[in-house]
Amino acid sequence: MSLRSGNNKKKGQKHQNTFTFKHNKGSLLTRKITSSPLDLLCKRCIEILQWKIDYRKYKPLSTVGRCNLCKEKKIYKAYRTICDECAINHLPKKLCTKCGEEVDEYEKPINSRNNPESGVKKNVPVIEVVKGLKKKYQKTVYRKINKGVKINYDEEKGIIDRETKEVILPLRNIVGKDYEDSEDDNEEEEEKEENYDKINEDENENKNIKLNNNDNNNNIIINNEQQINKINEINSIDIEKK
Repeated sequence: MSLRSGNNKKKGQKHQNTFTFKHNKGSLLTRKITSSPLDLLCKRCIEILQWKIDYRKYKPLSTVGRCNLCKEKKIYKAYRTICDECAINHLPKKLCTKCGEEVDEYEKPINSRNNPESGVKKNVPVIEVVKGLKKKYQKTVYRKINKGVKINYDEEKGIIDRETKEVILPLRNIVGKDYEDSEDDNEEEEEKEENYDKINEDENENKNIKLNNNDNNNNIIINNEQQINKINEINSIDIEKK
């Protein structure tokens, strides 16, 4: 039973989200959120997750999730209830990995950076794939190679063990940043260079001001010394006359 008196109409939340969140470009968490995969989803679920990314409400997955169909821990993406294999192989229609509804075709994300297929490397030797990795991922792969593990590159899984087919490095860690990220990096570098130039100019101006002040102080000291010397000479002359 409601305790409200009079009008029982529920009001909206106090702080309405009227504009998108301005992400910090230098944040590692921001890069992780903005590049989160939005694949194998229906149109409605893509809109929901895209809104979460735009308004900084998206929370990346911290632990592996369990699939509601196969009951195995195969979910590596946030807000998913069904693993990719179960969603794709479901008959007669495919399933949305978030809501579980049947779909004819999966909706493509608005941003290419949220589409894992846009950055997947195909028909590339495993050596070149390893060279393009980050240093921490390279160390992981080289550690396995030093132990005698023979590696292979799989376009669907990532870098795997050739014999046991165990995933050494998943595909999500191999897929590189797209052109939008590179543009952001270039903008950041340009801003850093401009700021560096401004700092140098300010430092040079401050040095010039200090030098001018030092010169003026030196001139004042010299003039004062000259006046003192003149006074001393006059005094010595007066004493001699007396």
